[in-house]
Amino acid sequence: MGLTTKRKLACFLPQVFKPEGTGRVVRLGSDNKGGHVVAADAVASTRHLLSLGLAPNLEFEIDFAAMAPLQTLHGYDPAIDGEGLRRARRRALIPFLGSAAQRRRALARYRDYKAVFMDKGAGFVHHRQAVGLDEGMIGLDAAIAALQSEPGQTFIKCDIGSGEYDILDVIIENNALLSGVALVLHHVPAHMREIKVFLMAMREFMALDNMTADNIAGLDPDNVPMSVALSMSAKSSGDLDIPLAGATTRYQILNEPNDPGKIELEIFYVD
Repeated sequence: MGLTTKRKLACFLPQVFKPEGTGRVVRLGSDNKGGHVVAADAVASTRHLLSLGLAPNLEFEIDFAAMAPLQTLHGYDPAIDGEGLRRARRRALIPFLGSAAQRRRALARYRDYKAVFMDKGAGFVHHRQAVGLDEGMIGLDAAIAALQSEPGQTFIKCDIGSGEYDILDVIIENNALLSGVALVLHHVPAHMREIKVFLMAMREFMALDNMTADNIAGLDPDNVPMSVALSMSAKSSGDLDIPLAGATTRYQILNEPNDPGKIELEIFYVD
């Protein structure tokens, strides 16, 4: 089963995965799956949030918008249907139609969707489209260009199930526009070389602030995580006013497991 430490299971990654950021980090979004640990100064300097993949909830986007003076938030996810959420909300208001838990979930999903994409203004848009290279998708270059961002003002959050490997080169090419990134990388052992190249290239422009292993996806036979979440941030040129009040998260909860019911994974970095 592998080496365990204090109710944690050890896993192993190359040294290039080891975080080196020195700035303050905060957790945005849920305490478990869907939350991300990011550099607070990257959030504060962001004016445009590009969110690729909106599942399992919108808590990250809600917290980010509470901390950052966003001008635009563009979310891309073809699986989320705003009109379907409205219909589900209407059904949830009918007593005895479905269980109480189902009605609460439907109401909460619509409330969060409305808070992010309906109450904020014209710059907060949900596109029922995926970002990638396949037919029918929008390219990441076009999605970034649509934000009309100044340098250092765009933050990318990406959790799109293995589609991230089609856009890593574009992230590198657009590094000057970015304040930070939060990426979920899937099937890590199969894409180890690509990830190493990406991290080495991005370290020229950004600090690697955080790295966590997904305890739901588990480990391969060599105890390498099958999925990791990382965040990076552009180096700040000065002190920023970082407004921590107003968002929903207890910010000191940082690297919590995606599934609190499963054993946690502790990363050891090896040569």
